[in-house]
Amino acid sequence: MRRLLVVPMSMLLAVDLLAQGTSKPIDTDRPDLTESSTLAPRGRVQFEAGYTWTEANGSSGGAGSATWPELLVRYGLSNRFELRVGQSLTTLSPPPGQGNRFTAREDVYLGVKVRLGAQQGSRPALAFLAQATLPTGDGRLSANTTLPGVALLAGWQWSSPWSLDLELEASRVPGDAWELAPSASLGRSFSSRVRGYAELYSLVPLLNESGAPTQHYANSGFAVLLSNNLQLDARVGAGLNDAADRYFVGFGFAIRR
Repeated sequence: MRRLLVVPMSMLLAVDLLAQGTSKPIDTDRPDLTESSTLAPRGRVQFEAGYTWTEANGSSGGAGSATWPELLVRYGLSNRFELRVGQSLTTLSPPPGQGNRFTAREDVYLGVKVRLGAQQGSRPALAFLAQATLPTGDGRLSANTTLPGVALLAGWQWSSPWSLDLELEASRVPGDAWELAPSASLGRSFSSRVRGYAELYSLVPLLNESGAPTQHYANSGFAVLLSNNLQLDARVGAGLNDAADRYFVGFGFAIRR
């Protein structure tokens, strides 16, 4: 039986009541892959978490991985800098006859997001993200080395209900190789409390002697604001080529204090 991230709604609402009021609704980096160009407000902490099941490429059903709690803690150090730390566990379910299912801790994630400028007309809001994973995870999942990465983030928010976020990320991956991850997320607000998005992204190996193939994905989802400090979300996506995983589905929440 797969383990799920279960957080009682009453607990979330109780924590939310303790949060300080703010004039702006919470702006999160989930549920899409594309990071937003916005920062956590100065002096505030955001907790973003969730659960994702990924069905493996070529699986006939039941083989894949579950990732949880997908915890990302964001702290607004100033109006220009945000500190980030993340931690997840992964449950791997091999195909029948190819091993036993196990759960292991992933490498810890650290990052700093820097605000470069606000949107001005057609010029997008810009931010820079410097990040890395440290070899702190279980030996079955850890990269056993520090893997740095950088990303440039751009975002447009129009007076209409539409928005657009772009990200260009380059990260080191195991095997002394690098991976380029371009993504684009088109968002639409359906009301002051409900928004949806559609996203395309790719994972492109660079300087990889193993010849690992490029993966392409599409996904869509929505987020619901229960208050300015509390958001629930869900998403579903699929691989667009043979190298990609078959599909993934997930849900989560974000709360600001």
